[in-house]
Amino acid sequence: MKKVKLKFISIYAEKLGKEREVEIHDNTTVEELVEAITKELESIGINIRPVVFVNYRFAKEGQVLNDGDEVLVMPPFAGG
Repeated sequence: MKKVKLKFISIYAEKLGKEREVEIHDNTTVEELVEAITKELESIGINIRPVVFVNYRFAKEGQVLNDGDEVLVMPPFAGG
């Protein structure tokens, strides 16, 4: 088992807290973690799939998470 630190931004932080440490299985991917977070968000009425950064870099879905990774979870953003 590995541990990663989740840091939530914006409405996610308001509903889930600012951060938490979670245990994940070896070879857990960003996509698998996002699916779990999305289900938790949906259970509290938030139907917005998060954008994820790992160690301050945009995360690819197939990326395998490592022990000690810091995962930033935030709503999608748009500029103008």
